Amino acid sequence: YADLSAQLESWTSPKVGKLSSNWGIYEEDAVQWMETSPLKKRRDSSTLSIDVTPPKSPGGEDSAPGTPIMSNSAKKLTIGQVSPIDLMEIPGISTAFSTSAANDEYRLYHDAVLRFLQSGHATNQLAILGENESYSKNQLMVDLEYLQTLAGGHNALWSLLVKLRSLGLDAIWIDDAEATQSEQQRHLAETLKKLSSGDKLHTHAQLIHSLYGETSPMFFRRRKALLEWLQENKAQKNIKLPRQVSSSQTMWPDSTKALKRGMNRSDKVQSIHPDAPFLITEKTQPLFGEDGKNDKDLLQACLHYILGGRLDKATELCRAQGQPWRAAVWQGGQPFMIGTIPNKENRSMVDITMGNPCRLVWKAQCRKLAQVTVDEEAAIYSVLANDTKTALASPFLRSWESGLYICVSSMVERLEDELLHLYNAQLRKSDRVLPGNNFEQEELDHLLATANAAMFDERSIINTLASSPYEEVQGKAIYQQIMMAFIQGKAAVISLLRSQCSQSTEERILRTMTHLIFFIHSLSERSGSPVKMECLEIMKTDCILRYLDHLASRPDLVQFSVVYASMLPTDTMLDIYPRLLTKVQVPSEREELWEKMKGIFEDGVDLRILKSIVKIMLADKDLNDVQKCQSIGWLSFTRDHYGEALNCANAMVRQLLLDGKAHVAVEFLWEYFPRVVQSEEQEGFVSARRERDALQIYLEANEAFEEWKECMTECPSQCKKSDLDKSKFNALEKEVALSMEKRQLVEEKQKLAEKIIDAANAAHCKLDEVLTFDGGWLREYDDEYDVETTDEKQRAQELKQLQSELIPQVVFMAHNVYDETATWMKNMLEDAIPIIGNNEKEVLCVLDRNAGDSSSTPFAPLYWLRYAEGLAERVASEEYNVYDCFGQKYLKTFLGFMEDVTIRILEESAS
Repeated sequence: YADLSAQLESWTSPKVGKLSSNWGIYEEDAVQWMETSPLKKRRDSSTLSIDVTPPKSPGGEDSAPGTPIMSNSAKKLTIGQVSPIDLMEIPGISTAFSTSAANDEYRLYHDAVLRFLQSGHATNQLAILGENESYSKNQLMVDLEYLQTLAGGHNALWSLLVKLRSLGLDAIWIDDAEATQSEQQRHLAETLKKLSSGDKLHTHAQLIHSLYGETSPMFFRRRKALLEWLQENKAQKNIKLPRQVSSSQTMWPDSTKALKRGMNRSDKVQSIHPDAPFLITEKTQPLFGEDGKNDKDLLQACLHYILGGRLDKATELCRAQGQPWRAAVWQGGQPFMIGTIPNKENRSMVDITMGNPCRLVWKAQCRKLAQVTVDEEAAIYSVLANDTKTALASPFLRSWESGLYICVSSMVERLEDELLHLYNAQLRKSDRVLPGNNFEQEELDHLLATANAAMFDERSIINTLASSPYEEVQGKAIYQQIMMAFIQGKAAVISLLRSQCSQSTEERILRTMTHLIFFIHSLSERSGSPVKMECLEIMKTDCILRYLDHLASRPDLVQFSVVYASMLPTDTMLDIYPRLLTKVQVPSEREELWEKMKGIFEDGVDLRILKSIVKIMLADKDLNDVQKCQSIGWLSFTRDHYGEALNCANAMVRQLLLDGKAHVAVEFLWEYFPRVVQSEEQEGFVSARRERDALQIYLEANEAFEEWKECMTECPSQCKKSDLDKSKFNALEKEVALSMEKRQLVEEKQKLAEKIIDAANAAHCKLDEVLTFDGGWLREYDDEYDVETTDEKQRAQELKQLQSELIPQVVFMAHNVYDETATWMKNMLEDAIPIIGNNEKEVLCVLDRNAGDSSSTPFAPLYWLRYAEGLAERVASEEYNVYDCFGQKYLKTFLGFMEDVTIRILEESAS
């Protein structure tokens, strides 16, 4: 390309396609765009390597050369010599959930965020080490991977951000102030003048390439990227292809057959000629059979391909339908260039001219054709001619995406047309001749006809669409508004984020806004980043909180919540997130959540979350006792948490006892509190283990007391006497009957009494363990100044309250055991008179032959009354601090009991 003038002789070479005098284009099928693609040349000359392989079309065919795009499905990005971030892993984190019911779309977003945080953590290490260049490259790679993942579902918004971020942060946060846009217009004029001047000859393709080079203004490259983005999104959508024709590629096969059979109708075509349908004046379908329908399908498919930047597919389809003349007409927009084709004779490469040197003239002809053709064909010509007025009015282009494409493509191609016109004008002044530069008036006419496109910028395009008379073009949908904001610039983005942040309630919009604000916030935190916005941290926190609430409300989504909670400020997260997790009841789901917390949060934060969950659940009055008991399971997944599990279990039992639910506390310890946690002996939890022992002893004592009461109910002190009539018995018979009755009564009395004695002794031992607990039962704090934290203060208050309520209760329970057992024994002995003995002493000797006196055998009432008397010593002892737990009310009652016991002892001793 160094000396273009040496190549001009090839203009008339037979190997070049024939120049049509009507259309000013080449019918050369060997056009190769890829080698002149601006993006490819940037890729080859830069350390930044981005996968620009065109995507597969719905039918599976490769995209046409010359349509450089960034594939959403690109599997890796390699920047310089830096290792791809996708090889970096943080141990302990898995992006795959076991919850089969989880929504795939939510999983996609979750995995993208998790990956972004992982890779960002690794990338930040480069900044710490001072590797600023590697840090910037890796950060770009991390951002693109995040955006490409979200764009994987053909999401236009994230695809747009992929395009903009690949250009740089300035492309995302471009200044859209009016003063800046005025400066852009001035810069535009200077750039066009600079590129079009100079003595060196250039092809049109080279000039256009230089327009979007690395040194070009950002807004030039950004506008080109917007056009590519629109084309890619259109290309990803399915289209309806017309039926395939025979290998003969006959145009209008049904009409051809009809004419061959001699069918001649005034309302149908008279010959197979491209212009034949236009010669029919009647408002009917001019083609025979299915030709009209197939033609309509053909044009709809070609329009779709053209809007998707796939002109080669449209021309290929036309040739397949036997209409190569359409392909020839539509290719006139390709810029003039010099390419190469293989020479089959000597196996070398031969230079050829390709493209259209009369591009502006061709566009003028397309504009005229748009006025005289109809329907899809008129839409195609209006798009190719950049005739925005006709295109925007077409019913076949009546959508927001199509309207945006029309305006953006007109804006971009108007810039290219001005450059080519200035260059041709410069050549005309210097008397140098290139093919196609002798149409000055035609060029001016075209520029005048498209003058409205010269006024287009991002803001005016948005305003044009918003003022459209067609509602479907205006872009009122929220996703369209978001994309329009990023197309326009930072002021529009800031305004949109502020308006939508707190208003997003629909789940898809909330999800999108959450991930969008998170990404923008991450960009703003980087050193030297142009992305700045007030209150962005507050907006991010608000969105994430509402998104977390949404995830927690769905059992199939709650497993995704951990990574989003990690993005909150620690204090906010610890205040809000545990409340949301209280809804999780399934143990396996709880453990899975904890596994994720352990992999994402800093050391110790997961434990703080779990403790908060348990505390909230224990304090929640709306939860039943079973749910509260099950809450301790949050702390049973690892030995490191057993100590805290013990603390929370103690708090649970304390609350149950204060609520008078000792039976629930017993069930909790035996049914819900894991044995492994109860038996764990962790350092630093001596006080918790001591409290556990004290509470367990009390519950065992309470259970023994209840068993004693049940035994007292089941074992009557008075036995049923024999109703045998002995009046007719002789003396010997009476003696035998009385002997049998006595033996039977003795056995029954002994059996019942032993049951009562066993139950009373068991209750006595357990109750006495409480009263003689080492150092005093639940006595942990000797002074109020020993308490430091709020939790410790609450614990100290609860322990003191339990002591003041339960210690007197235990004393009264013990007194009740002793007193009632003594009464039962008294009644039992009296009931045995006169069958077993004539008095209590005789009966006692029969029941217990080893009894020395009435106070040494448990069958005697005095035996139990002595225990009752001993309670006074237990209460008065300073060793166990029992007396300190008695208030005046309890003390007065206790003294009354002791008075009664003393009187009964005197009575029993006297008898």
